[in-house]
Amino acid sequence: MPSEPALGRYTVAPIWSRPRARSIMRSQLLLGEPVDVLEDFGEYARISFDGGRAEGFVSRDQLLPVSPALHAAQTTHPAYALELFGMLLGDSFGMPVTFGARLPAYDGLQLHHDGRRFLYSGQAVLAADLTRDAALLLRLGRKWLYVPELPGGRTPTGIGNAELIQLLIGLLGVDLPRTVAPMSTGGTPVDFVEQCQSGDLAFFDDGRGGIRHVGILLPGSQVLHVYGRVRVDAVDHYGVFNRETGRYTHRLRIVRRFLPDTAPAGQIRLDDRFAEGPKDSQQILIF
Repeated sequence: MPSEPALGRYTVAPIWSRPRARSIMRSQLLLGEPVDVLEDFGEYARISFDGGRAEGFVSRDQLLPVSPALHAAQTTHPAYALELFGMLLGDSFGMPVTFGARLPAYDGLQLHHDGRRFLYSGQAVLAADLTRDAALLLRLGRKWLYVPELPGGRTPTGIGNAELIQLLIGLLGVDLPRTVAPMSTGGTPVDFVEQCQSGDLAFFDDGRGGIRHVGILLPGSQVLHVYGRVRVDAVDHYGVFNRETGRYTHRLRIVRRFLPDTAPAGQIRLDDRFAEGPKDSQQILIF
């Protein structure tokens, strides 16, 4: 059976591990995101998502069948909503949208979706106008501070660790999977901590050899990641240090670069202690 192109029809839809609600939520589908419908299961459909790297089940009502041309446009050069929460205003009703939603046929003011015209006055940008810039990545990331953690979540009401990184860096044209382990095999390895730069992705292991956590390196020996909530913590050559509890929560495994190299002046400088935090002279700052 050939696949059928479709988009996320409404604000957000859960992607289930099985064709029924209350199974494990694998991920979420945002408005306008492209998927391929593989098989019909009555009220549910089996879909391929995340660039064909994953499969799951979505309620049929949450999927909008579209032409291959529109599916391709939403895949390769979409327009993204950049407000954490926004509103599409139609002729007779409104529809909420969240950060990262893809706005079909958006012209800077209006879009066309599900046979209707909507106005969108929030901040939005065409993918073609976004550059692979670390400063932009960090600005977008800081919008999410204090959003609660939700495994598989992809909205400001709850977001997963890998999902936040994938959503943010995906806006800059870097195609990453939604899970940590395969994400850690991409990009370019940074072999020495003194070569790290803002926007590099730091990957952390679970103490048993598996890579289970990821964060974005920030200036000032900090990392933006999801641990209970979206937060900024101290980081050094050993791992993530939580100043609230006075202990390390994640052990650094590798650092990989997905954005262009900066000039040497933008690279990280080492130091021998945290400005605020552990006073152990053995600590080595990344930034």
